[in-house]
Amino acid sequence: TDGIWTKSVYGECDGFSFGAETDELYRVPDEEKKEKALIVYASQNGTTGGTTKTFAKHLCKSLGGDTYCDLRNMSGIMAKDLAMYKRVYIVCNTSGLGRPPCDGEVFYSHVQLEAMRCQENLEDLAIGDGDEEKPLAGTSVAIAVWVDSSSPDYAKFGLGLTEELVSLGASTALKTITVDENNSKSEQKQTFKEWESTIIEMEKASGTRRRSSKTIATSAA
Repeated sequence: TDGIWTKSVYGECDGFSFGAETDELYRVPDEEKKEKALIVYASQNGTTGGTTKTFAKHLCKSLGGDTYCDLRNMSGIMAKDLAMYKRVYIVCNTSGLGRPPCDGEVFYSHVQLEAMRCQENLEDLAIGDGDEEKPLAGTSVAIAVWVDSSSPDYAKFGLGLTEELVSLGASTALKTITVDENNSKSEQKQTFKEWESTIIEMEKASGTRRRSSKTIATSAA
């Protein structure tokens, strides 16, 4: 396979080989982005893995189901898929030592590689930060990550993923939250529920703005 290798920043091991050099992330104009929200989940094998998928499905249902959002496993997407949406919500867990879960390993390496490419391109063009030129400009993200607080660097993956996506031009709709799997199930559920409730309110506000814009456009016509 004609692939690209990248060394992961979360460990001293080799990275992953994937894709071709021509399969690059590119900026999608705001008017071409999907109005649906994208919900992404990623898990490690085990109990917590089932938890992240369950909560991601609950968020999707709370937002109105398939009519209003797309639900995807992180193992089946790349960074370019995020660029097609205005709003992306990620529910995932962390493997040992702050590494990504199995479902997120290739995706995270791909995001790291694209972030490096993006920075190099901006430097070559002498654009500076150039947020409006970055491939994920116009996409907002919010991340909830399940962690084991007894492990070193337990939040490293969630925070690292946030930083990499922001470096690609994404904005953060909410601060990345951690849900400690050492807490009781009810405490975990409450932490997620607070995060989910904020997202639901943001989606309602976003829907109101879209309807208002359509009304104005229709009136003008």
